[in-house]
Amino acid sequence: MSFTVLVIEDEPYARDELIYILSRFSFCEIIGEAESGQEAIALCKKLKPEVLFLDIELPDMSGMEVARVVSDFSLAPLIVFATAYDEYAVEAFEVGAIDYILKPFEESRIEKTLQRIERLKLNKEDWIMALKKISEFVSSATLKKLPVQQSDGIIDLIAYRDILFCESAGKGVRVITHKGEYLFNGTLSDLEVRLKLDGFLRVHKSYLINLKKIQAVIPWFKGTYWIVLEGEKRQIPVSKSLIKELKEILGIRCS
Repeated sequence: MSFTVLVIEDEPYARDELIYILSRFSFCEIIGEAESGQEAIALCKKLKPEVLFLDIELPDMSGMEVARVVSDFSLAPLIVFATAYDEYAVEAFEVGAIDYILKPFEESRIEKTLQRIERLKLNKEDWIMALKKISEFVSSATLKKLPVQQSDGIIDLIAYRDILFCESAGKGVRVITHKGEYLFNGTLSDLEVRLKLDGFLRVHKSYLINLKKIQAVIPWFKGTYWIVLEGEKRQIPVSKSLIKELKEILGIRCS
């Protein structure tokens, strides 16, 4: 049974590749494409697609925010998330009817996703249940925030996605964002457990980083590496024991 699809991806080559793969399946009817969150929301209202292939990272807003908005539409689409992170991000998407595809895209994996959607389409009750689970998931995901303290003692709640990295600081943890530094009243191990499934990795005994914010990985002396994060001058060291794991997550060929 056929279904209509809208593709949301800000990288032109990735978007073209995904559309090409989807177009190879006759039961998948592509009715539109977009490269930003706002454009995606507008097209969903206008075209009313049954399925949304949605990139998690968009230039104007996160894919989760887009998913939360469109899940409230009267004719909400089923959502398939696209992500570049496997071990530490995918587990968060394996909820009920929510599916995911990894970058770079593989036709065999996408085919399984489409077959799953086709099976849901054949049963109206299963389709409705899938939409309900997606709505519940994205609602909880977009509300993930961390309680932190400012220097004046005021407690703020900052979104996980805004965190660049976390650094051990005596009895607490310094939480670094583009807007400033905050103090988390706990240990780095506490944060590691809390943030692991949201794309964070402990690369050193003193540092937990947001994988989505990595700008560069710098090789150094004697097989050591440093990480540069978006808009951050400070470089983060990587423990030798974690270099292989970091490379595998980022898709860097191990040597």
